[in-house]
This record gives sequence, structure tokens and C-alpha cells, in this order.
Amino acid sequence: MAALGLVTALISSLPSPLPDIRLSNPDILINARAVPLHAGIAFGAMIAGVLWLWVNRDPAKCFLAMMMTLAGWLAAVNTANDVINTIQGSALFGTMEGAKVYREMLGWLTGGLLGGAVGAGLTAFGTGVAATAIRRPEAWMLIVVVGAIAGLLLYSAALLDAIILLFVPWQVAVATAIAYGLTSRDGFRA
Repeated sequence: MAALGLVTALISSLPSPLPDIRLSNPDILINARAVPLHAGIAFGAMIAGVLWLWVNRDPAKCFLAMMMTLAGWLAAVNTANDVINTIQGSALFGTMEGAKVYREMLGWLTGGLLGGAVGAGLTAFGTGVAATAIRRPEAWMLIVVVGAIAGLLLYSAALLDAIILLFVPWQVAVATAIAYGLTSRDGFRA
């Protein structure tokens, strides 16, 4: 799973050939060059494929897991974006010297943390549809915590303009946490 997570992360890191796609009212980002939609599709397809091969041969459940992972991707991106914009637009740290820099850093870190948790949570939920082992609290909570912690790398990825610094650790870590949830104790029960 970690190797497959690495492969999908590298695919996800490729710039999107599609134009920016936004739904307006409310403003929801679907695709952008720096945050491509195919990242959620690639990771979701990998999760669905793993579930199909090793856990559950029900195509509807595997497809639902893929769609929930894609929804997790969209929710993570938009959660992070909303948190970043809210914190950066606030009066946090007042007018002290460097306040804008502190707000920016706090916005990116908090946005990454919450976005990573939301994306991992929806991925865990979708995976749990096909794999009952993921429904155990110790399995899905590990996935969410790992996703949140890896989400903190959003700040570094944005600072260096290298989304690969977020995608590789996040997708590898979440895929590994899912594998652990599937194989520990009651693993592989559909």
C-alpha cells in the first residue's frame, strides 16, 4: 500500500492539464494547476483497486470508496483554502511587527492540519464501506490522525511551491494507515 501510495502521489504531483474549475456560490475549487483534480481520482482509484483485490469484490462498494476518496480530496482542498483565507483575513496578532507573516504561517499550518484530517476522514469513511475492519475506531482514528499530521506539510509545500512535498508523505502515510487497519487484528473482513 505504501508503494502504491507513492505511485499515486507522483501521478498526483503532475500539473493539471485542465483549466481552473470552480463552482460559484459558494466558491468551491474543483481543479487548479497546483491542486489538480486527478490527485483525488488517482488516489481514490488506488484505494478502490486495493479493496477490490484484497477485501471486497463488490464493485458498488469499491466505486463508492473511490468516490468518497475523491470527495475527501475536494473537501480537504476547500477546507484548507477556507481556513487559510479566514486566518489571513483576521486581525490575529494585531498590528505587531511580523503579524502578517505569523497569520500566514498559522493559516497554512492550520489549514493543512484540518484539510488533511478531513481528507483522511472521508477516505477512511469510504474505505469502511467496503472493509468492516476500517470501521473500528482504532483503525479510522489512526487514518485521520496520520492524515492531519501529514497535512501540516502543506505550509512547506506552499512555501517551496512544490506540492509533491505534501502529496508523497500524505498519500503514503494514509495508504499505510489503511493497510494497517485492514491487516491488524480483524483485518481483511469484508
